[in-house]
Amino acid sequence: MLALISLLFSYYMSRRYLDGMLGALKGSNYFAGWATYLPHQGWHPRYLMFAKLRGMMFWPGPGIRRGIISPDDVRNFPPQYKRLLKTQNVLDGVIVVWGTFVYLLIKL
Repeated sequence: MLALISLLFSYYMSRRYLDGMLGALKGSNYFAGWATYLPHQGWHPRYLMFAKLRGMMFWPGPGIRRGIISPDDVRNFPPQYKRLLKTQNVLDGVIVVWGTFVYLLIKL
């Protein structure tokens, strides 16, 4: 049930907030290119781009070193979007902990 909620929340965020998040990353060539391409795509590319953006904002170090994301964009990313991304990451963490707990209960 938690996994379904997480998938639906990710889908909602990719449809509702992804354009604004990509607009906040104008200094990052990778995401700026996707901002012009995504409006003509369906749900799956948007969902995958949201997952990529979420990973880059959660752990920006490798993306900054590779030049995919600008350090200024990470620093100036809007706080309301950061809060939504953090909520999704916490939900995924709860799913992992819960899944581990259930697995251990079944094995014992």
